Amino acid sequence: MSIWTVTNLKPGTAKTTSAVWLAHSLHERGHKVLLVGADPGGANLKLAPAFSDGMGSAERWNARAPMPFDVISLATRDLHRTLPRLAADYAYAVVDSPPIEDHQGIAVSALRAADVAVIPVAPTTVEVDRMAPVLHVVGEVNALRQADLAMCVLLNRCVANAASTGEAEDALTAQGYHVLQARIPRLELYAQSSGAPVLARGTAYDGATGEILEFEAKAA
Repeated sequence: MSIWTVTNLKPGTAKTTSAVWLAHSLHERGHKVLLVGADPGGANLKLAPAFSDGMGSAERWNARAPMPFDVISLATRDLHRTLPRLAADYAYAVVDSPPIEDHQGIAVSALRAADVAVIPVAPTTVEVDRMAPVLHVVGEVNALRQADLAMCVLLNRCVANAASTGEAEDALTAQGYHVLQARIPRLELYAQSSGAPVLARGTAYDGATGEILEFEAKAA
């Protein structure tokens, strides 16, 4: 059983989108998958109180378009103790972690549980600059783990042939991150997918899944 935690410092960085698409890709590859909603409210709670239904973004998505694998809520600070037992019968558990700045206790617990941390980042100066605090938090998490956490950055919302993508990769690599070669393009297919059925096969997220699987195998 392997745990992938999708995390970042801020909300609005495509964490839920990435977690859901990666989970679908793993499922479509024949793996038994558990999607874990660890965000206690989801970003929509900040925008509209009407979304205060007790569900995070991943669970709300599943309610609108039921997923072909199990989805649970586990927004707790002891996720690192609870999840390995709950996910023991699965090949992969994908965790939709809350923003670190909003729920650091839960986010740190999700990172403690993880075999791999996947960090979705748009190739913008603002998002790249926010990555230094993430590295600091991971350093603190590593002090609580038996082995250092394997981390990879997934560049998303990339514009075709734009110089910003390569510049972001260079800057993140200089900070010490492993940047996946898979790129998630800025497309309505992903931006408007929340609450809709997902077919990941052949998409950029499926390519990212294959690369993360290889990255995890090498890091083990």
